[in-house]
Parts: sequence; C-alpha cells; structure tokens
Amino acid sequence: MRRRDRSQSFDYDVVIVGAGMVGAALALQLSAQTSLTICLLERASMLPDSAAPNQRVVALGQQAHKVLSELEVFQLLGESHAFPYQSMYVWDAASHGELQFAADDVNEPQLGFMVDALRCNYLLQQQCIADPNIECRFDTRLNAIENTAQVARLDMDQGHMRARLVVAADGANSWVRRQARIFTNQLDYQQSGIVTRIVSEKPHQACAWQRFLETGPVAFLPLAENQCSIVWSVDSSELTSLMQLSDEAFADRLASSIEYRLGALQLLDPRQAFKLRSQRADRYFEQRVVLIGDAAHSIHPLAGQGVNLGLHDVVCLSRVLSSVAKEDIATAATLERYQHRRKPANEQVDRAMSMLRTAYQPGPAIWHTLRGTGMNLISRSPLMRRLLVRQALGV
Repeated sequence: MRRRDRSQSFDYDVVIVGAGMVGAALALQLSAQTSLTICLLERASMLPDSAAPNQRVVALGQQAHKVLSELEVFQLLGESHAFPYQSMYVWDAASHGELQFAADDVNEPQLGFMVDALRCNYLLQQQCIADPNIECRFDTRLNAIENTAQVARLDMDQGHMRARLVVAADGANSWVRRQARIFTNQLDYQQSGIVTRIVSEKPHQACAWQRFLETGPVAFLPLAENQCSIVWSVDSSELTSLMQLSDEAFADRLASSIEYRLGALQLLDPRQAFKLRSQRADRYFEQRVVLIGDAAHSIHPLAGQGVNLGLHDVVCLSRVLSSVAKEDIATAATLERYQHRRKPANEQVDRAMSMLRTAYQPGPAIWHTLRGTGMNLISRSPLMRRLLVRQALGV
C-alpha cells in the first residue's frame, strides 16, 4: 500500500464513497492509471462469497465488457454469471408490431452479457481489497462532509479524513450528493418493477424477450441453464395483487404476459419489487465533490442501461483525472471537463427511455396501429436493425 505523508494537507487524493460496481470499478481504474492515493468507503459490510445466482441482473454492452475485462474481473465470472445473449425480440400487445434484431446483423458474437450484479460486485470488491494502492474501509458510516475550496473533510464514527476529491458513488439516494447540496430533478413513473428468476419449459434461445403491455413492459433476460431474470413493470395500483399471488399463480400470469412463448414457468427466487423513477442531478460536481453512476443519474430500467452509463462515467472520469496533476484533480476546470462529456450523454439516454415509455402508454386505436407499423418497418430495415444492434452493444 502506498504510504501517506501525514504532514501533508490530505490523507488521500481521492476518497470514493460507495463500493458498488461503479465505485469499485473507479477505484481500480484510478489505481491502474494514476499514482493517486485512493480510499474506498462503504457503509455496508463486504459482500460475501456466494456462487448462487440471483435475480439482480444487469445487461452489459461492449464498453462495459471491455472495462471489466481490463480490470481482470469479467474473466472470473464464467457463463453461469455472465451469459452471452445473441438476439432480442420485442412485440406490442396493443398492435401487431414486432421487432427483432441480432448480433448477426453486425457480425458480432453476441449483443452483450446478462451479468449477475452481486457476483460481479463481489469480484470487484475483492480486486480492490487485493490492490496495494487502494485502502478499503467497509462498515464505515459517514456523519458529515465539509466541502470547501481548500479541502474535503469527512467525519466518521472512527474519526475523520481529508481528501483532495470525494467521489459520490453511493447510489440514487446519494447521501454525499445531499451533503454537497446538489439537487435532482425527479420523475416518478407511478409504477413498480417486479423482479425474480425463473426457469422455462421451452428454450429461451439466448434471446432477450420483451413485450409492451398496457401497464408497462415485461422483460425476460436470458441466463445459463435455460433460466431468465424477469423485470415486470406494473402500475402501482396492481402491485399488491400481483405480489400476493401464490408462486404458481404468479408464474402463470407471467407466462401469459408473453403469450406462453416460453411455455410454462417456474419461479426460482422470491419476488422483489422496487419503485420506478428517474432523476438527473442539476450538476455533477460542487467544490471537491463529484458524482458518478446513479448518484448523478438514474433512468427507467426499460433498456437496462443504468450500469452501462455508470461505467461510461468511470472511464471518462478516470481519463480526466489521469490527465492532470494531482493538485488539479478537484479544480472546477478539471471537473467541468468530466461534466461536459457525461451529463449531456446521460440525459440523452434518459430522455430516450422516457419517450419510449410514453410511446407505449395506452392511447387511441390509430396510435396503436401506427406504432405497430413503425416497429414492423424498423424490423424489416437492415440499416435500422444495425443501428439498434449498435445501441445494444453500447458503441
């Protein structure tokens, strides 16, 4: 571990608050690309070593795959925790519209990978712990942050530390963001997402299945051993009745929602539900605090782009910080470069997801017809399919 000179004004150059996938990935990127002293703080305990699959799955594109491979994490996942999917099939319950595209459209081996979020996060944390340039502190509760032009001081139950730069990677409900008085614009979709893991009677064909229902989309994300992680967006008024169904009754409702395309279903995990909302931070930095990942932006899970955007933040911020002297990593000029590159890109994806969700809300019959016709035209166009594949690949 790098020795810190306590006679200097700072205990660490960079303190990253939040050891989720995005925060841990940033710590490893900065360790590999810079000589900065790094501390990774996490309120929760270190994740346990569990090989059992879970329903928390993220769809990672090409850029995210590259980042995790460079960090020597992706290679440790294996197909049971990082399943390659080759195609996507989307159809509309209110029309005859359907849309199909595949990696073959652009001569790629896969569209992306369905990655077990907890297993991936565990491996990232283990890499951080093993890295001599990163000091990891789990079970660490922050009480206050003093954020000035001169120093960022973090007060904890165990004492305090001083940093040149504090990175908020502590999620959509970021405590650090609130301490920095950075406000967010929030949009509540008045819906919840139900997640679980299932095994299907028919093969999923390494295809991601998504159907737009009147109450919102239902998605089946393919996993190893013919399993799928499902995300079912439902109106909040329907959530209670669906969660109270028996496993067998819920599985049948779920199979019916995609017209039994995968046959009968069996639930493998308990159902969990979470509120669907999006939010954008007004700005991505304030003095010596900078936001990444869900602390800066969280979007509708419609296309599974949340972690991909967060890892794009990681790549951008690490490049910006590695290009300046350590004395300049928290200057407004430095952090403005990061904000200028990432804020518009993240907000563009957020707007696209909101528009797509709005487009599939219930409406007049003529709109359903036009919507379905548009989907069919796109599906028949090789050029449009290639554009969609490139979007799925994250390139």
